[in-house]
Amino acid sequence: MNDITFWKRNFVLLALGRFVSILGSSIQAVAIPLFVLDLTHSGTAVATMSIAYMLPRILLMPIAGIIGDRGNRKFLMVSMDFLRGILICFLSFLAFRNAITLSVLYVSQVAMAVMDNLFDIPTGAMFPDIVPEDFLMRANSIMGMVRIFPQILGPALGGMIYGFYGIAIVFLVNGVSFILSAISEIFIVYRQKIEKKPSHFKQILQDLKEGFLFIWNHSLIRTILIFALFLNLLISPLFMVVYPYTIREVMKFSAQEFGFLETSFTLGALFGNLLIASYLSKRNMWKAMKVSIFLFELPIVFLGVLVMPDFSSSVERLVLFMMFFVTFLIMGFLNPIINVPLDTAFQKMTPSHIRARAFSFLVLVANGVTPLGSVLYGYLVDRVSIHFLYYTVGVLSFLIAVLLLVALRGKELPT
Repeated sequence: MNDITFWKRNFVLLALGRFVSILGSSIQAVAIPLFVLDLTHSGTAVATMSIAYMLPRILLMPIAGIIGDRGNRKFLMVSMDFLRGILICFLSFLAFRNAITLSVLYVSQVAMAVMDNLFDIPTGAMFPDIVPEDFLMRANSIMGMVRIFPQILGPALGGMIYGFYGIAIVFLVNGVSFILSAISEIFIVYRQKIEKKPSHFKQILQDLKEGFLFIWNHSLIRTILIFALFLNLLISPLFMVVYPYTIREVMKFSAQEFGFLETSFTLGALFGNLLIASYLSKRNMWKAMKVSIFLFELPIVFLGVLVMPDFSSSVERLVLFMMFFVTFLIMGFLNPIINVPLDTAFQKMTPSHIRARAFSFLVLVANGVTPLGSVLYGYLVDRVSIHFLYYTVGVLSFLIAVLLLVALRGKELPT
């Protein structure tokens, strides 16, 4: 479908574009909550800003999947980067004129959620088509590193740029980063066979049904998806709700220490992706993934040990901090060794013409249970001992991992 002789150039152009745009987004992601707090002095306003982005992002994901399979994926990728750049540059213009209001930010968050979907889903479906199958594992791990580097640099730059120059410059930097990304993507060579279909409501429902049925009728993908749903319900909101509460309220670590612990997970993920790209991609990643699934639950249980009052009070503060740092470093390291093989297997098992819809359903299921888990942990965190929560999640996750590997016994992912 695509001229494979262009794959190296395509990959470099896509990687460079993603690096620049993710760096800009990481800078803005830190500055926006600070700006909203300075503007309103309200934690509720910050939470509402997140909801204004998350709700349309989750609800419209299947529609983005249909568009990603029906539409020109390269056009969607380039146009969404240009449109996001123009929107954020317009916010910069308003900020220079002191015309930014909370309502403007809410509307821009909704618009960004829609455009992010129309970029991420088609681009994710397009990626396996521009990279040779035997390089796909390494390509996914390299793109993982491309996403991680700006996430390390972005928060520090975002705080400094906002502190010294204000939100207008933050918006300008991010807007320009999207436009530069779009310019680099223009030169990607990608040929896509688009099936012409009517656009009436029944056909849209049929397209949604096809994407869902592909996942449900594929026994391997269905099995992994069901177990991933329960693991995401337990683990993702644990680190969104319980972990910040643990670090700031229970352990009384400073904001700077909290930032270093956040960085430790990211550094671990960087090392994990580097190991995949340089060594593991040439070995049996299926075995490495199975071992990592088992190992991932151990640090969660160990966090329960660290937050036990008897233990934490008997250890020097610096030693305790380093224990947390190493624990998150290990978890970050294991994360890509689990996720990269799963992503690669899904890409290989899913035909291009239905990949965007199938991908959108997978992401919807993974992200859709996170708010439910967040509400649950928000209720439990004030009523249950923190160490007990970590123990419970660690043990339950371990049991789910065991059941998953039993269900996959005798099967091997196409990694």
